[in-house]
Amino acid sequence: MTHQQALTRVASAFNSMVKPTLIACVIAGGACALPLNAAAQNAPAQQPFPAQTLPPGHPAVQPPSPQSLAAEGVRTSANIARGAADICHIDRVKIDRFKVMTRKSFPAAPDFDGEWNLGYKEAQATVDRFAAMKTNNPTEYAKEIGEACPALTQGIDEVTK
Repeated sequence: MTHQQALTRVASAFNSMVKPTLIACVIAGGACALPLNAAAQNAPAQQPFPAQTLPPGHPAVQPPSPQSLAAEGVRTSANIARGAADICHIDRVKIDRFKVMTRKSFPAAPDFDGEWNLGYKEAQATVDRFAAMKTNNPTEYAKEIGEACPALTQGIDEVTK
């Protein structure tokens, strides 16, 4: 299993944890989940028709560069790592191995450490939401982590083998 395939599985599990703030993206031929923070949501559109959204593959839409796809992959992986560590309490050694594998899988990322740190920070809202849910709605908290954490653990294990 490639890193991108495993990342798809891990992101799918993480997606169920952060479903209110996720959009789909494509990284190196595999699907993933990418949380949007407020800054990303308010970023200016880079389209020829700002009032109209063009579908992917439309001739007027430039495909993303390999560097931007790699940067998104690094941020997504870091976001997943943060959820795995802080919400699912996955062992730090596994998270560190996951980061090493992410670095190997996305060599085109122009600033790996900067993108990793950004992705890690972007997960703070999700971590905070789960902390509040644990206190305010322990039943829902148990349900959500019970569904997502085993799949997240399995996915990270597959990436780090």
